[in-house]
Amino acid sequence: MKKIRLSFAVMAAFTMLASVFSALPAGARTINVRGKVVRQGSHEPLEGVTIRNAETDRLIGTTNMEGQFTVSVDDAGTLLFSVMGSEDLTVPVDGQLNMEVALFPKAHELDEVVVVAKGLSNTLVIEPAELDVKGNYIYLKKFVKIPHKLFSSSVRMIIQPTIYNVTERHLSYLKPVVFDGHRYAITQRRMYDWNEKLDSLTPYRTVKHTSRRTDDVVLISDSLYVPNPKDDFMCVVMSSLENYNRIVYADTFMIARGTVNPLRFLNYSLKGYDMTDERYLPQPEVFLRDSEGDMKLVFEVGKSNLDMSLGDNASEINAMLNEFRAIENDPDMTLKSFTISGTASPEGSYDRNLQLANARMQSAMDVIMQSVPESLRKNAKMSADASVARWTEVETLLRQDGHAAEADAVAEVVAAFPGSVDAQSIRMRRLPFYKTLLVNEYLPRLRRVSYEIVTSRYRPLTDEEIAALYAADYRQMSKYNFWRYYRGVADPKIKEEAMRKALEVHPDFLAAATDLSALLINKGKADEDVLAPFFTDTKTWLKMPEESRFDMAVSEMNAMHFSRADSLMADLPDTPDFHKGKAYCSALNGRYVEVMQEISEDSPLNEVLLLLAMKDNTTAWQRAQKLGDSAIEEYIKATAANRVDSYLDAIVHLENALRLDPSLRDVARVDGDIADLLEDVEDSIDDADNSSDE
Repeated sequence: MKKIRLSFAVMAAFTMLASVFSALPAGARTINVRGKVVRQGSHEPLEGVTIRNAETDRLIGTTNMEGQFTVSVDDAGTLLFSVMGSEDLTVPVDGQLNMEVALFPKAHELDEVVVVAKGLSNTLVIEPAELDVKGNYIYLKKFVKIPHKLFSSSVRMIIQPTIYNVTERHLSYLKPVVFDGHRYAITQRRMYDWNEKLDSLTPYRTVKHTSRRTDDVVLISDSLYVPNPKDDFMCVVMSSLENYNRIVYADTFMIARGTVNPLRFLNYSLKGYDMTDERYLPQPEVFLRDSEGDMKLVFEVGKSNLDMSLGDNASEINAMLNEFRAIENDPDMTLKSFTISGTASPEGSYDRNLQLANARMQSAMDVIMQSVPESLRKNAKMSADASVARWTEVETLLRQDGHAAEADAVAEVVAAFPGSVDAQSIRMRRLPFYKTLLVNEYLPRLRRVSYEIVTSRYRPLTDEEIAALYAADYRQMSKYNFWRYYRGVADPKIKEEAMRKALEVHPDFLAAATDLSALLINKGKADEDVLAPFFTDTKTWLKMPEESRFDMAVSEMNAMHFSRADSLMADLPDTPDFHKGKAYCSALNGRYVEVMQEISEDSPLNEVLLLLAMKDNTTAWQRAQKLGDSAIEEYIKATAANRVDSYLDAIVHLENALRLDPSLRDVARVDGDIADLLEDVEDSIDDADNSSDE
């Protein structure tokens, strides 16, 4: 370092500047303080140390795995560092941008083993531990003291922790702890043909190098993936002490019953999203559908030639020819059949009228066929039909127009000659209104040539056709038709039923599965099974649409499959739609610090739950006392009180919680924070109930 000499003049200048600045008004300045927290004496980095602004009592940061932290604070402020197992420490900032903080271990930190046997430490007793839950993992961390009077240089101590799932009756083994005496380790190495690589316990082995009169402390530290963190778990530790020939000591301890998982009550509500990715939305599909058309041509009495100047004959023919041209020019359309029906009026001879009808039909066919291209006619079914109208049709037309008396007269003639149209025609001529009314107005209306064009055309079904098909046989519907149908339905119950039918017919219909999953999420009934068939291969997850991944992640969170949810959320963009889901997924997977402030602002209950998860028990109890009086809030108060050894408060709040919601007893039985209180509280409640009955 270079030495700097200051002249008296320069020193005087500094003195003057100092006086000027001291005269200026003081103002607070926020600075970013970086640093590291270690354990006093060992300089071991401390992870999860909470850092609070001591003046506002607000959590502003925590340390990472390396014990490092960065916080924003007033340059004249004070920081409070706290972590379980160490004494709290208050440090003034004093404008420091970097600091190293050493926390002193609490005196009782390693008092994990109590050994009592006629004043000698010759047996192993492990005190209770906690099974912490983060996401789908149970974590066990426990220091175990091995008394030197139990242990000699020629023995091996094996400590095997296990997690027993009481609900499923399944035992899982954690990593063992193997502690070899110095002489035992030497003998092992010198043993003939001994290969340490073949010893399955070698990866977990450490050798005692301390004095033979020194107690040793070993660490049990491992985690276990569990599909359902709500199950009932216990931790059982099996230990054995063996020499070269036999097991000289063995014992089994249950050190934990239930899991510590305050986030089981984390309160959040997430929204599901329908499919919007155009790549996965079904496209309109065309179907071969029939359509029909008809026209009416009029003829003069007794004539068969088609007069284009008569009535609307010209416009009718042109319209029909335009239809043929449209068919010819449409590549998705083909002429299926063309039928002409000629009809004559009933006056006169029936046979003559039938011949007239056929002639009219042929006249019209000649005009039409001249303009119909051969390409349309060659594959179409061409047919003709001629008929004579009945007098009953005249009666119907008369009644429709209000001529009731005339209609009755026509009906009497028909009834008098039921088997002969010719006889009916002769008799009709005698009616007084025959020439003035029937001949001039009604009989011409019965002379016509009608046509029917049946075409086949590929086109999407209309909404009405889709609805009719769904009602008739939904198994015939395409993906697009299902999608179009259920997206147009307002009733959630009908919509859900349609989506399930769509997946029944088309199991690979991702858009329907995503939309159904979103519907169930928004109803508060998220179901992971809906999208599960699409997420069997983790290699394809990133290729899935964002809405599908998010809906699947939310459903997995609901099913308490937090690790899978975390994998799905990890690569989603942090957009407003997905941000809240990513935040709560981070919390449920143990990344409390990065979302602490945001989730705490959502509700006071969530703040207390996160403080409990971070083991900031003192602050959690302070905040918990300000919660409301619901069953869950009373339960959380009991948890926080028990954490700080406020037994009476814990009992009172737990009693309140169980009275308000007796179903919480099932939760308490598997809750490592509460299980030790449950028996006392249940006895108290039962005694109170018995007293009230008396």
